[in-house]
Amino acid sequence: MACTDNAMRALFLLVLFCIVHGEKEESKGIDAKASGPGGSFDITKLGASGNGKTDNTKAVQEAWASACGGTGKQTILIPKGDFLVGQLNFTGPCKGDVTIQVDGNLLATMDLSQYKEHGNWIEILRVDNLVITGKGNLDRQGPAVWSKNSCTKKYDCKILPNSLVMDFVNNGEVSGVTLLNSKFFHMNMYQCKNMLIKDVTVTAPGDSPNTDGIHMGDSSGITITNTVIG
Repeated sequence: MACTDNAMRALFLLVLFCIVHGEKEESKGIDAKASGPGGSFDITKLGASGNGKTDNTKAVQEAWASACGGTGKQTILIPKGDFLVGQLNFTGPCKGDVTIQVDGNLLATMDLSQYKEHGNWIEILRVDNLVITGKGNLDRQGPAVWSKNSCTKKYDCKILPNSLVMDFVNNGEVSGVTLLNSKFFHMNMYQCKNMLIKDVTVTAPGDSPNTDGIHMGDSSGITITNTVIG
């Protein structure tokens, strides 16, 4: 009987070891697949699809968590394609310097229920040395919801989400990208220091409601150069 008990115990420990070892190997495989040389995180290797229809919010948030948690220079790559995402929260402080390389297009969901009340599309909070760069677009797809903006008619209106909001961001840069067709303001900076906005295009139709270009408040050392807002 003692022999049988010992055999069963040994078998149980062997099965447990195989399960734990398998989970560790799977986790290592996912990390290796997501991360390229020099701390580069390609969102397509985290499951994102650039077909303009798939919700890629989870993949982008996972890329941010990995990049912000890494030391040294980290890069999040948005490759060519149309990547639909919901509300994004990029919160620091980060351990290293993060660059978001926008080669493709980020498309904001048109489903307003996916935004928290008074929420924004891309919210960046307490991050230093952040760079957002590339030739891609941050497209809010505003025409689908502009009819829901009643702020031109009444003061106590429902505010639609802003596009790119940076709070307490220091020594950062936004360059090259195009912000278009925001549901509300295109860019807002609050209590930011030493920020460079260059070679940026902000565009929306002349009759689009409240699609202001760039707002700033309680900030210092802000440089906006070679930027077209219309």
